[in-house]
Amino acid sequence: MIFLSMCKDFYEDWKRHVSDDEENNLSVQVIEKGNITIKRWKELNPGEIVILKEDEKIPADLLLLWSTDEKQKAFVETKSLDGETNLKQKLSIKNNF
Repeated sequence: MIFLSMCKDFYEDWKRHVSDDEENNLSVQVIEKGNITIKRWKELNPGEIVILKEDEKIPADLLLLWSTDEKQKAFVETKSLDGETNLKQKLSIKNNF
């Protein structure tokens, strides 16, 4: 029974590893030295400016600097974090000060 439990845990960990690897290799646009470049999520560093478009996944904890919305807001779905499917409104820095 212990062996079967170990096999099941190994399989679940392996699936999680594969899923994490796929997600970490997704790409995103980044502003670097005044140019827009493409980077993989796992290559992002703190302080880099990321450009996101509608319906794109968010690669990390980000600070909303600017939005195309006239009220400088964006809506974020956090289903993968907390299981809630409703959108959460986020305001850009401009609106928070």
